[in-house]
Amino acid sequence: MTSLASPPARPGRDFRELLRELTRTEQVRGGLIVATDGLVIAAGLPPSVQVESVSALAATLGRELELRSPVLKRGAFLMAAFEGENGLMLLGTTRIGFLVVLAEPGARPGVRTAFRQALAALASAWGGRPPKK
Repeated sequence: MTSLASPPARPGRDFRELLRELTRTEQVRGGLIVATDGLVIAAGLPPSVQVESVSALAATLGRELELRSPVLKRGAFLMAAFEGENGLMLLGTTRIGFLVVLAEPGARPGVRTAFRQALAALASAWGGRPPKK
């Protein structure tokens, strides 16, 4: 008898699973994947966070960083961190748009490591450059 089961999906192809894995990281409050125009592709944010507001902010910041990074002469934008009194927002570019993670204030390095791993999984699955370690 022949099995018709499909092969396992490559990491980074299942957006919801990628976000679930990220939100299991200690100090991560949630995350989302957003297209460059602000359209939400997948979201895993707490109910107190307005998904549309975060996606619009991520798209605006991401596009500006992509367009303006040559001015800094530091190479293409790959990821950025924004920290405020109430926490940290990590923003990374991918071939499909932007990955966003919201974390607790003073988040440990493990959050950034998990974020880079998620960006690398997206790059592997969809093409593009993974972030440097």
